[in-house]
Amino acid sequence: MKAAGESMRWVIASLAVLAVWMAWLVYAVLPGPARFLGGFLLAIGTLNGLLYKRTGRTFFARTQSSRPLVAEFWARSGERGVQFFFLGIGVIFVVGGCLLIIAGAT
Repeated sequence: MKAAGESMRWVIASLAVLAVWMAWLVYAVLPGPARFLGGFLLAIGTLNGLLYKRTGRTFFARTQSSRPLVAEFWARSGERGVQFFFLGIGVIFVVGGCLLIIAGAT
């Protein structure tokens, strides 16, 4: 079994890639009407942040009954790691949504 810190590297790396994508999206959308997309991302991020434990638990249970490669990938981080992943997604979406709403209002 691998150490807990090593297994969380995959989760943190995935969240970093998602954060870079969100930064690009905010940059690409800013010249146009950004408030609608910002509100949409804010709503998704808020729901994801509120329901991260249940979503993570359900997702982890479903992945453990899928193909061995997928099950092993998510088993490395464990159920708490998957929950942290969904919380991170929620935070990234909320921050991106807020940036779009604020920039779209100006």
